[in-house]
Amino acid sequence: MLRRLALPLAVVVLATVPAPAPAVAGPPPAAAPAFLVRPAAGPAALTDDLAAVGRADGVRLAVRRTLATGDLLVRADHALPARGVAALLDRLRARADVAWAGQETRLRADTDPVPPVAWDLHDPVGGVYADAAWATGADGAGVTVAVLDTGVTRHHGLAGRLLPGYDFVSAPDDARDGDGRDPDATDQGDWAEPGDCGAEFRPSSWHGTHVAGTVAARDESGVAGLAPGARIQPVRVLGRCGGTTADLVDAIVWAAGGRVPGVPDNPTPARVLNLSLGAPGSCDPATQAAIDDAVARGATVVVSAGNAGADAAQQTPASCAGVLTVAASTVDGERAGYSNRGTAVELAAPGGDREHGVRSTVDTGRTVPEGDGWAAYAGTSMAAPHVSAAVALLLDRRPDLRPAEAAALLTATARPSARPDECRCGAGVLDVDLALRAATGRPGATTRLLVRAGVRPGEPTVENAGVRLAGTLSRLGTGLPDWDPSGVPLRPVDRTGPYRTVLTVPAGTELAYKYTLGDWAHVEQTWTDSDAGCGDVADRTVTAGAPGTVQVVADLTTGFRGVPPCDR
Repeated sequence: MLRRLALPLAVVVLATVPAPAPAVAGPPPAAAPAFLVRPAAGPAALTDDLAAVGRADGVRLAVRRTLATGDLLVRADHALPARGVAALLDRLRARADVAWAGQETRLRADTDPVPPVAWDLHDPVGGVYADAAWATGADGAGVTVAVLDTGVTRHHGLAGRLLPGYDFVSAPDDARDGDGRDPDATDQGDWAEPGDCGAEFRPSSWHGTHVAGTVAARDESGVAGLAPGARIQPVRVLGRCGGTTADLVDAIVWAAGGRVPGVPDNPTPARVLNLSLGAPGSCDPATQAAIDDAVARGATVVVSAGNAGADAAQQTPASCAGVLTVAASTVDGERAGYSNRGTAVELAAPGGDREHGVRSTVDTGRTVPEGDGWAAYAGTSMAAPHVSAAVALLLDRRPDLRPAEAAALLTATARPSARPDECRCGAGVLDVDLALRAATGRPGATTRLLVRAGVRPGEPTVENAGVRLAGTLSRLGTGLPDWDPSGVPLRPVDRTGPYRTVLTVPAGTELAYKYTLGDWAHVEQTWTDSDAGCGDVADRTVTAGAPGTVQVVADLTTGFRGVPPCDR
């Protein structure tokens, strides 16, 4: 099915002047429908017979081009009502010389401002442990990551990182460069005037530049990509009002090193393809064929799960086989509420939310490029490039890895959610440090300990004070004193808990600990009976497991001294 592609993300706008009031406009004019058609045999006979298909509706159908997968892009010569489009599609599908056919549709981008913060690489609970990964010497050098998106600007944070790419946006009006497909993958701006694809003005997103920076930016401002040594190949598939599946199909094949009719071969095929885009619906055969071709050539295809808060199996290309579908997680290491979920998702990675976004490279222009800037965006579009960069780091150390092997390493070392049944975000949150340890056979000396404490919900004292972990924390080697009641703060998964933190512990170390509300006057206690009330809890203990592994500690507290029911 040929769909219109857009960006499943949230965007911050950098303009310093107030946005103009939205203009009043009617719905955009209907476009002539287009279809993807797969001939059952060769395309020649079908091309000759297309006139008969549209004759009943007074429509002329013409083949615009043959895609890299052998599918035909067929377009009508004028707009049709929905019933006419459906009837035309039925007639195409009924033909013996048509293997399948589907209509082109569009995707949309969401725009939500978030403040700039930097947590996705280094936060112990929600981050990906970039510092430890970089300490191995891995930075993605020698690995090409293709970013199939809006193109990129010449941001100085990407200086020296960009390879020649290609602009696959075939409609000149959407491409805004006047000539459709060409070798210039520069982002010309994807702003939309009232009536283009909605009633309101939408500023340019600079989405591809942000995604590229999340992979490989290097900048004195503190913006850093997870794989700063990787090379970015911009492949432009999105312009004004998004893009089309037909353009995406050819771009996937080209980026991985395949042949595309009428397009020069890619001199630097990518080992990783990042697709931070999508449309409602299941994976169509043309997109699946393109992905199959890319994977067969050794390219890992990473796809954002989508921002509808729904089942990713109803999003394409997130639902395609052979891709790494990525949900968005927050600073607290849980799935963001907007993120799609379900069995199609392999893992989650930092995508942020309105309070904590992912900071990266953008342009400051509201329409055309004006200058370099930085902004925090939130969305599954931000999550996917963290995984693409992680694959680049793995390939830096292990160039022999096949796509399925890279995916297995990332999912086997992910940190589980505190509520996996609710998260439905695959294996959990990306931990690139542990993935590199597994890939290189060097497990290191530490274990990742995921500590979770259930609490009685609805107690204001607990909610206001927060839960802390006190114990023999000097054994962590981080300078924390033993038995300090303020110890390590735990974060609530939501307003009712549970509370959680992540500790990096020397393997084999035994920790003794208790939970407090920040002082010994509010240490955890256990309820005995109505006469005796509450009593002190014996020290809890845990022994860290094998190095390079993730260990879950799930505790349940029944009360805290001074807090009902332990307030007598």
